[in-house]
Parts: sequence; structure tokens; C-alpha cells
Amino acid sequence: MMMKKTKIICTIGPSSWDPEIIRKMINLGMNCARVNGAFADANELDKVTKLVRDVSDKVSLMMDIKGPEVRLNKFSNPITIKPGDIVKIGNSPDSEIYPSNFKDLYKHLLVGQKIVIGDGDVELKIVKIENENIFAEVVFGEELKPGKSMNLPGSNYTSSILTDKDIENLKHSLKLGWDFVSASFVQNANAAREIKKYLNGTNMKLIAKIEDSSGLENLDEILNEVDGVMVARGGLGVELGLEKVPIAQKKIIERAKKAGKIVITATQMLESMINSPKPTRAEVTDVATAVLLGSDSLMLSGESSVGAYPVEAVGYMAKIALETEQYISPEICNGGLDRPTKSKLLSALAKAAAQFATEYGTSLKAILTISEDGEIARLIAMNKILQPVHAFVSRIEFARHLSIVWGVVTADVFNIDFSVADKDEILKIVSSQARSLGYVDPGDKVLLISDPLVQHNQRLLSVFEVVEV
Repeated sequence: MMMKKTKIICTIGPSSWDPEIIRKMINLGMNCARVNGAFADANELDKVTKLVRDVSDKVSLMMDIKGPEVRLNKFSNPITIKPGDIVKIGNSPDSEIYPSNFKDLYKHLLVGQKIVIGDGDVELKIVKIENENIFAEVVFGEELKPGKSMNLPGSNYTSSILTDKDIENLKHSLKLGWDFVSASFVQNANAAREIKKYLNGTNMKLIAKIEDSSGLENLDEILNEVDGVMVARGGLGVELGLEKVPIAQKKIIERAKKAGKIVITATQMLESMINSPKPTRAEVTDVATAVLLGSDSLMLSGESSVGAYPVEAVGYMAKIALETEQYISPEICNGGLDRPTKSKLLSALAKAAAQFATEYGTSLKAILTISEDGEIARLIAMNKILQPVHAFVSRIEFARHLSIVWGVVTADVFNIDFSVADKDEILKIVSSQARSLGYVDPGDKVLLISDPLVQHNQRLLSVFEVVEV
């Protein structure tokens, strides 16, 4: 059975707060469970941890921190609006509508500015600011929904990249052993470094969400500080204009791959499946395009958190990815070769292995990698090679880090003591483990590659070797 190479990240919410739903989503292809920190607290993080870990210890957990994003308060019910209506936005809980996390927002806005709600469902234009209240005319939209984000294109308001709630959630997720944190509106390297202060000495990886012009302009310096980036198309559409999103998406993916970093594409990928059991043809094409452009992972948001068909959404995304992957050609790249010595060595080795596998062709069934942290597997897979990569790593945390990496279809913990094992014994152990797990069949030819940095014993001389399992 073919395994998809593109990974799927699912936002967990009321629609998926059920053990059987989670099990089905994992079985159909969910690789990472995400929680939206804008709405979550410690109790929800505990809940999702148990839901996922009771089913699998290989599915990773991602906590999304909202940072400087401004949101509407959680008023009781959606408010019906129409173009021409005037909406009053106050600055305290005494008001029906107010920015829940930035009461002094009115000080940073001007008459004539736009306020875009959510992912562009509602647009308002400020007509008056009076007595600490913002009065805005509805340009388009039908409904104001509680808790939705307020995007302020062109505004220069300042707010810390981390709110008190973000820090609280981040610390709790670290305590629970979560694997990734994705940070909203990362605009420069300093913002990334501020978050990294909390990650020192931990195994958590940082994903920067690129969702405005500043993030795009400073993308290269951001990539130097983070483990991966997310193409946050909702914010990009609001900040740049919808017509500029496709090219921004292409540029972000290309630059992330050149830097040797993970890249995730997100927002409204199968949006219609919130209410429909099937996606539209346009959505299917959108998912396929994201795969063809080189995304490591695709993300479901409302589809899996509040939609009526979370399981079906995962199933369709997996089927689309698997079908599309057949048309991806190997693309030997230099990602990471300009980085420090350790990464440069691994990148050169990975490039050589990928080139070898590509020239060897279909008679080579798989690549098996042995390394402490799985980095060599990620770098090989980055070349979009035909063969699946099966990684064997020293700890389950490292296996989960590979759960959002394209092409590394499995990651398992090996049981090898390099201080006493010789080359032949290592070949035997890894080949046997791969066979017993069903990754390869007896007689298959595979490329076995070891990170040279884990070769503590001088008897393990070969860097990589083709073996018959």
C-alpha cells in the first residue's frame, strides 16, 4: 500500500473532541494535531494531549500562539449586518463589541482605515473615532461573529509578539511535551528570537506564520531563526490583497526550501467541507497546487475543528495529496549547504544520497536512515525523491519532529547501542525492524544511510550502502 508523502495538520476543536473521531482522522492520514491558542486554555491542551496520545505517540502536537493579533470579544450571538450599517466598537467589556485583547486600539487607528474581520468575510471602514469608540461603516459582509480576528492593513500599532496568555499556553504545552509552536504575525528575526527564549533547552520546534508584507520582506532573516514557516493565506489575503496571495505562496515555499526549512500551507484549503461532505473542484485543485509547489504539510482549520465532516476532510486531503505526488519529479537542491559546519556536512551527504537514489531508479524501493535526531532523513526527503524515506531515530520526540516533513513516511525509534554494534549488526537490526514493520519486503533493495555523527564505533565505515533486506 502506498503511503502519502505530504503531511496533514488538523486543528482540533469541538467537532473532533472525540476519541473515535481522532482515531479515524489518524488512520486516514492526520500527522499532526494543532490547537488554536486564541481560544485554548490549559484544560483544552490537557484534553487534546490525552485524546491524541491515547491513540498514537507518533502524531505530533502543535500549539498556535496568536501574538499581536487583535480579536473581537466573545459576544453572545452573531450580529447580522449589511453594507452601509455603522458598527460601534468600544474599548471595554461595557460595550457590546470591543477588541478583547487591545483596549487602547482606538489610539492607533485613523479615520478612513480598513478593518477586516476574520479571513476577509467582513470589511469595515472607519468613519469616526470619538470618546474612545471606533465607528465603522460596513463595506461588505453579512455577519459579525464572536471571537473573530480583526486585521488592520497598514496599521503600525505595536504589541508584543507574545501575550500573557500566549506565554501561559506555551509554558503549559512545553510541560506536556508538545512538539511545535506556530507563531502568528512573525515580522522579523527579533520576533522569532523573542519566542526562542522560551524554547531554549527544550525539544519544541518553532514555526513562523508569514501573513503580512513585513514577514514577506524579512523572510530570509526569519528563516535563519526558525525551523519552518507557514503560508498563512488568511492574513496574507487581508494584508496584501487576494490577487497577490498565489505568488506570495509560491515565493514563501521556494525560499523555505532553498533554506532547507519546513513549509506548511494553510487556510481555507477545503473550506466548503465545514458544511459539505465533499470539497469543490477548485479546492481540490488548490490542495494539489500546494503539493506541486513543494509544501511539506497542508493544514485543515475549521474543516476539522468546527466542521460537520472532519474525518471526511482528512480523507479527501490525503487522497488528493497521494494522487498528486505521482507527478512530482525529483528536484535535487542545495538547501542548507550554506549553513554551519554540521548542517553543511549533512546537507552534502543528503544531496549525494538523493542523487544516487534518483539515478538508481525504481529498483531501489526505499531509503532507511539511522541518526540521532532524524535530520539526515529530512534533508534527503527535501529533494522530492521517488523513494519513501523511513527514518530510525534515538527518541520518540525526534520521530514526531519528522511528522510534518514531506517524504519521511515513517519514523521509528531504533534500539541500537553504537558503542558496541558493528556495521553488519546495524544493517541486520535496521533491515529486520523495517521488514517487521511492513515498510519493505524480503528481497527489496534499499539504501541504508547513517548520519556520520552517530558513528561512534570506527567499525561502521560506510556512510551509505545498498542492501537487500
